[in-house]
Amino acid sequence: MLLTKEKTLQGHSTKQYFPNIKINKKPLEDIYREVTVPLEVQSYFDNLESPLLLVVFHAEWCGDAITTTPTILKLADNTPNLTPYIFNRDEEVDLTNKFLPEHRANTVPVFVVLDSAFNEVARFIETAKGLVPKLDDMNESIRQQTSEDPENRQLIRGKRTAYRVMKANEWGSIILREFQETVAEGLKLPANKRPAEGGTEWPA
Repeated sequence: MLLTKEKTLQGHSTKQYFPNIKINKKPLEDIYREVTVPLEVQSYFDNLESPLLLVVFHAEWCGDAITTTPTILKLADNTPNLTPYIFNRDEEVDLTNKFLPEHRANTVPVFVVLDSAFNEVARFIETAKGLVPKLDDMNESIRQQTSEDPENRQLIRGKRTAYRVMKANEWGSIILREFQETVAEGLKLPANKRPAEGGTEWPA
């Protein structure tokens, strides 16, 4: 058991965590507000036989966290069957890395789904696989827009963040459907085969 009950319950709710965000607070809040949970995803979680816990390791500086964290928290805050416990990943580096393969150490964000006995059901890493081509398109579009000043990292970062906010609802649907599929897979697995793993993958 990588997460004890005592440790899990130290995490914060969305209402507790958001006011203390120092970096990318506005885009994260904008995405949280804009995302609409797909009806089939909402129905799935609303009709679970037993409630689940969601441990979130969030990094304020991470682009994927700007998109994925508020999206999954929007779902958790809209169903009684998925209670979030949020941690600042930079304060929990060693613990977060325990949920990652060695070649992916320090990847963020990380979402860990637990049953009521605090046993791991599923984990979801970084963002949805189905979002990767759209992220590539975003990066190529921004590269073309900033080709005359490729070294301006702050400008590029700002354009990426604005693009993520603009695509919040479209991208959110992709993330939430894949997240739901991962959780559903985990609940179907026998305890000794868990957790199911979703999100992006990197070759070893």
